Amino acid sequence: MNNEIKQNINFGPDKSQILRGIAIIFMLFLHNGCGILLKICVPIFTFLVGYGYSFAKTKDLKHAYKRSWHLLSHFWLILLGIFLPVGIWTGEYSPTISNVLENMFGLESNLNWYSWYIYFYLYAMLIMLPVSRLITQYKIPGLSIFIIFCYAVVFGIHKIPDWSSNIWLQAIHDCFLCSPVMFVGYYLAETKIIIKTKIRNNWVTGLLALIIIVAMFFVRGLPFVEFLDFITVPIFCVAVVILFNIIIWQKLHSLLIRLGKESMNMWFFHALFATTCTAVVFAPLMSWIEPKILMIIMMIIVSYYLSKATTILYDKL
Repeated sequence: MNNEIKQNINFGPDKSQILRGIAIIFMLFLHNGCGILLKICVPIFTFLVGYGYSFAKTKDLKHAYKRSWHLLSHFWLILLGIFLPVGIWTGEYSPTISNVLENMFGLESNLNWYSWYIYFYLYAMLIMLPVSRLITQYKIPGLSIFIIFCYAVVFGIHKIPDWSSNIWLQAIHDCFLCSPVMFVGYYLAETKIIIKTKIRNNWVTGLLALIIIVAMFFVRGLPFVEFLDFITVPIFCVAVVILFNIIIWQKLHSLLIRLGKESMNMWFFHALFATTCTAVVFAPLMSWIEPKILMIIMMIIVSYYLSKATTILYDKL
């Protein structure tokens, strides 16, 4: 029977966008108080940074600059074009040059609560230059050394008194904490382990994938399991990819892909409803909607269309 024929797992750009779409949905629910289990959203994005880096045509400073500028220019358009003027207008934000600059790189978040990913991505594009080469050359030993080193840095920072109040130590901590899952993402893409794996596209495989997704989803909510993200998150992502290899529901695929393409701007835009300096204007537009799930769905829709409008404006500029 055809459904018993084993086929290679398809993990192309469409599946990456589906994962991003799922992650941004998780994020908006998480930031509206719908469960700590949804914290897996950020590690999904981090995994995809490493996975996607493997497919870069050139892994050099030019590529790092191009990808970093693409993210920064979009974020600055949103931050300086909307968050800054609204914050000044409401009187909830008093700009200083140093604080604005820190906000532009995510080191401070009083203009956009969810902007820390900016400095992580800039770090990622630089650290992946040497790490990608060494993982490609030494495979598992190289990967293991980097993972151990990252956690050693994280635990070392935790020994420093009041470290979280220092923006630079906080940034270093966040970057190294998120790095292992990114490195594993690169390793899996570079070695082609996932796409070389064959599966049977039948309901049994789909059910097994769904069970793994649910299991990893709940395991991620346990204390200190974030230190195992380099294991649990890739398993979760691969299980999702397998499930979407089997379930061909075009409308769902299309919806998640569209959300995935706009996910990064949506990440920044939904901060309008939470950041103090902008929430006084935007939060009341949503807070009246009941039940809460409808409010979150509306927030997803608004963030999506704000992102689309920004993309169009950016392309024209």
